[in-house]
Amino acid sequence: MLHDQLYTIGHTARICGISIQTLRYYDKIGLVHPSHTDNQSNYRYYSNRDILQIKVVQDMKRLHFSLDQIGQIISSGGLEGLMAVMRDKHNETKDEIERLRQTAVSIEKRMDQIESLLRVNEKFGTADFLIDLKSLPARTVAFDRRRSECGMEASIVRFTGLFGTIESHGLASQGFMMTIYHENILTFDRSDSDLELCIPVSGGAPASLPFIRVIPGGTYITAVYSGTPNEESCKKIYRELTDWARTHGYCESGPAIEQYLVDLSQMLDPDEYIVELQLPVTKC
Repeated sequence: MLHDQLYTIGHTARICGISIQTLRYYDKIGLVHPSHTDNQSNYRYYSNRDILQIKVVQDMKRLHFSLDQIGQIISSGGLEGLMAVMRDKHNETKDEIERLRQTAVSIEKRMDQIESLLRVNEKFGTADFLIDLKSLPARTVAFDRRRSECGMEASIVRFTGLFGTIESHGLASQGFMMTIYHENILTFDRSDSDLELCIPVSGGAPASLPFIRVIPGGTYITAVYSGTPNEESCKKIYRELTDWARTHGYCESGPAIEQYLVDLSQMLDPDEYIVELQLPVTKC
């Protein structure tokens, strides 16, 4: 390294467009050391080769290599070793692109849900609720059925656990959360109820999983209303649905389903709740 130009840490920082603090950190972790020490002053200086090494670090950082990975690249040397590291990073980057693509798809679905909620809000006007007769498709859901207290606050922990079960099995939730009442809504004990919590999942979920089942499709009388579901609102809407069914010649054919047409972020604000009570029916 004869006649090699030497640079102070400040000069090196300016040449490389990097902070002095970063250079000191690189020195501390053993990534790039000043290669020359003055015997009299003990000042440490960077050489041209050190500056080249700093530029290699900066180049690798632009490719999103970690400092640990960069240290391994510098210490190992050789094109074969570099090629292997690049190949691994390339595969890691492709995996990340796929994860981001899936995230973008999930965000798009969430945006579609929010748009549908905005359309429902527009329909309300002065009406307390909207009754409709509709055909609903079969729905594949993850479910948790047990006796428990009825109410959204009591159900939050159960829904959270169900989301965890879905994710731990590599599945994706798809749609709005639901509660199925396996008892008469007008008479059941809200402190000890047979409740089935459901979260729709993609149709490819294996039916062999013990927490996966299909809610049959069919004809439903539905009522959409806004506000947090509670005992009073639930019973009121249920009576309206059963009255409507009798008037139009329909009979109940299964348990009532309460679906929460809200984005998860909206659940922090009860005033933003939109609920659809679904009653399966057949012609009497």
